[in-house]
Formats: sequence, structure tokens, C-alpha cells
Amino acid sequence: MDRAKFLAVVAMLMITSVVFSQSRKKMSHRDSVLAEYHISQGDPFIEEEPALELSKELRGWTLSLDQKWLETEQKLPLYGLSTNSKLYNSNEAELGEDNVTHMAFYNMKIDDKDYLIYTKQYKTGYYKYPITKKGWKTQNNFYYCIVGRPEELMAIKDMELDTNYNFGFKIVNEGLFPNVGAGAYKKPLKMISETLYLEKTARKLVVQMEKKENDQLRLLIYAIHPVFDDPSGLAKDRLVRNKSIYSAKETLDQLHYTVLTEEWSETILP
Repeated sequence: MDRAKFLAVVAMLMITSVVFSQSRKKMSHRDSVLAEYHISQGDPFIEEEPALELSKELRGWTLSLDQKWLETEQKLPLYGLSTNSKLYNSNEAELGEDNVTHMAFYNMKIDDKDYLIYTKQYKTGYYKYPITKKGWKTQNNFYYCIVGRPEELMAIKDMELDTNYNFGFKIVNEGLFPNVGAGAYKKPLKMISETLYLEKTARKLVVQMEKKENDQLRLLIYAIHPVFDDPSGLAKDRLVRNKSIYSAKETLDQLHYTVLTEEWSETILP
């Protein structure tokens, strides 16, 4: 190696040494001020046991075209004439207006901030040959969304009877896993953690509730954008004049799930 090349290599090594030594220097007051407000979020801690499970207790109700209530477990029956036996024996009736395999809330904490994770597994379906309505297929979908834990909400005991309450909570993370295994809901946190990030959105988790006599609680839970009117976390949207009925005050008068108030939890929403 000639002298010029040797001196160039030495100079580069000296510069690298200076850079490394600077990167390890003690943080000055100026550095501390500039770093303020740029603290990364800690790792999320998600409780493995759900804070609330509802799937086994849910009963679904749909007001038929001829104004009769249709009812079944874990499903909102299809909308139509109550006497239409062909409709209620169809493949589509398996899904209903909506259905629930499993529904739950989980607690999550990041640093000193508390969150709620809403999860729902449900079925959707389609015909492989839609024109002839042959080859009916169903699949399981797993939906979740995350909201900041709300504070100072009205307790169920303070709700007035026969009054629609429409609670909306800003979603900071939302996802849908289509075509999952039938038991996917048993290990929800693995799926959620693989796509977890928090970012404010305009979408909201909506919890519609109405308290009736004898401790009955009517409810619907779904996510929706307040402008685009596009509910998610449902097997299908219910449209009237090409507009979704979800989020309207009258929605619970048309379809809802029911539980007893004691099967809900005032530590969840609300």
C-alpha cells in the first residue's frame, strides 16, 4: 500500500472512531430537550382472559315484513314475510341478517393508557355458481377493533326504560381476518398482535342499547364511519332505499340481540 492510500485509510478510521464515540456520549441538557415528546410507546399488555363474553347468551330478533318478531339463538333472522318458509329454509337463512359464533371484549394496556379490544367471529357465505344458486359455501370471519377505554359513562342501572342509547367510541385499530378456522376465536390475541398498531381514525365502534322491563337489554355492536355509512363487523348490511339502517335511532326497533342486564358488565361499554 502506498503512503497516500495508507493515510486515507487512517483518516477514515479516525472519523469512524469519532462518530462511534459521539453516539455513546452522555446525553446533554440540549439533547434531552430535543428528545422530549418523542418517547416510543411501550409493548402492549393484553389480558388473555376476556373481560366479557356474550356469544352463548345472545338471542337474535328481527321484525318481519308482516310485523312479527322472528327469533333464534346467536343469529338475527332474515328479513321477510314470516310465512315465507322457502326463505327461512334457504342457505342464506343459515347466516341471517347477522350471526355470532363468538363475541368478547379484552382489556389491553400500553404504558398508563387503557384500551378495550372488541372481537367477533361470524359466518359469511356465497354460491360458487350464483346464477343457478349452486355450490353454497360458508366461511368463518374474525373481526376486531380497538378503542380507548371510555370513562364516566352512564351505568345500565341509570338508563331509562324504552330509550335508545347510541354510544360511539373512536377506533384506533381495526382488522378483519376472512376464512379463518372454526376455532380461531379461541386464540384471538395471536392474530391481533401480528397486525397491531394504533392510529386515530374517523371510524367508531357503536354500541346501541335499550333497556326493557324484566332486566332485558337489547343491543347491537358494530363499527361504522359517520360519513360513509359503511358498517363492518357484520355478516351483511341492511339497506333501506340504498341507505344502511345501522346507526339510526330506529335500528333496535327492527333488529337486535338480547341479553339480561346481569349478563352484560358495567366495567365494559358502558
